[in-house]
Amino acid sequence: MPIPGVQHQSPITADMRTIVLPDGARATVRTLAGGEVAVVQEVFEGMSERSRYQRFMGAKPTLSQRDLELLTAIDHENHEAFIAVDPTTGTAIGEAHLVRDREDQAVGEVAFAVTDEWQNRRLGTHLADLLAKGARELGIQRVGCQNSVHAAGRADLQAEPSFCTHTLARRLRLCQRTDDAEKLRG
Repeated sequence: MPIPGVQHQSPITADMRTIVLPDGARATVRTLAGGEVAVVQEVFEGMSERSRYQRFMGAKPTLSQRDLELLTAIDHENHEAFIAVDPTTGTAIGEAHLVRDREDQAVGEVAFAVTDEWQNRRLGTHLADLLAKGARELGIQRVGCQNSVHAAGRADLQAEPSFCTHTLARRLRLCQRTDDAEKLRG
């Protein structure tokens, strides 16, 4: 569904889709349009201090104007993003970003944010699947992930900072930076 006032269309898809989570909850997912600051801010506000720390790898009490500009500078070629919305309330509940590396066009960086209420329900997994499809369609062959593990109550996972990259790389069937390519393919 095209969004009024948006000139760029995603080569991946602009269609809304409803996903059903294992607990039966539904979420509507669509591409994020460039400049859609309100939904990005809404996801951020739905995250606890701990979740924000994990997402941004440090204390982040607010998003600056510059943060919002970067997170919403979507061009659907070098920066693709998806937003998940609770269809019953219309509230933004998650987002996922794929940003192409400026130096190596075959490399992308990914980041996820899911509001606390929707964590541990596999919403992030669905968003990762969309990013995987998007990465392939954009010609991205390797991915990296800077945000730390987002698994409440899983201290064993939080101790492993590369968990996000390894798990995502397996899901994407891509490998992270070339140093670990062989390890991840095995």
